[in-house]
Amino acid sequence: MAENLWTLRKKRNMKVGQLASKSGIPAKQIIAYEKGERIKVAHKARLARALFVEQEDIKWESEPEQKKKPKPPPKPAPKPKPAKEAAQTPTSPKKVRKTPAMLSARPTQLEHLRNLLEKLGIEETAIAAEIGKPLDELNQGQAGRLLSEYTRQWTEYRQVHPPGTLGIANNQGKRAILPEGIDRFEFEYLEARQEAGDVLAFTLFDGSVKHGRILGFTPYHITIREENGDETTIQRLALAYYTRTAGADAVAAEADV
Repeated sequence: MAENLWTLRKKRNMKVGQLASKSGIPAKQIIAYEKGERIKVAHKARLARALFVEQEDIKWESEPEQKKKPKPPPKPAPKPKPAKEAAQTPTSPKKVRKTPAMLSARPTQLEHLRNLLEKLGIEETAIAAEIGKPLDELNQGQAGRLLSEYTRQWTEYRQVHPPGTLGIANNQGKRAILPEGIDRFEFEYLEARQEAGDVLAFTLFDGSVKHGRILGFTPYHITIREENGDETTIQRLALAYYTRTAGADAVAAEADV
């Protein structure tokens, strides 16, 4: 059954300006249609597409929207009761606002805490013995303090041990988490090539190739000394792969990009 244009627009939670933008019909014209002006054939198809309805669902001539009646003025406030009567009225008890120490730890807090303990290699039973209760009996305040402490420890640990290096729990020999990171195997390979002074060919995504010896590297770039003596820093996101050019047993290593 066909409906008024303004009814369909409001069902889609659209304003006149939004419908005008989607249909390409001026907002003034849409307002005129909603007030009862007959819709042009070409405009009706565009309005139907913008409202995700069939053309038959839109009335050719909409019935103007009835404005809501103004709200009645507020009633005057009741007169205050005499002081004596008010004194006899029992006061309602104040609501006690619960603090984190009064609420059980949230499941998300406990899950995050257990993940941190696992990463740091700390047994949950050791923490329970230290605090004198199982983790499931912590309140929100206690869980929050433990989370702050072990998050700090994990942050310090990561600063000393980059992802992919020896010593990180559950990350032994795995690829680095970040796409531009260096895993343990690539770190050892680049370090060996740097110490040996090997010349490497670095192929970039734009097809260009640079030759040189490694001066230093980080998870984000590799600095080389080219054959002409220039120092060049190659961004790892721009690096496709690199290959050792010296010797018959050249080794190619794909860059983590």
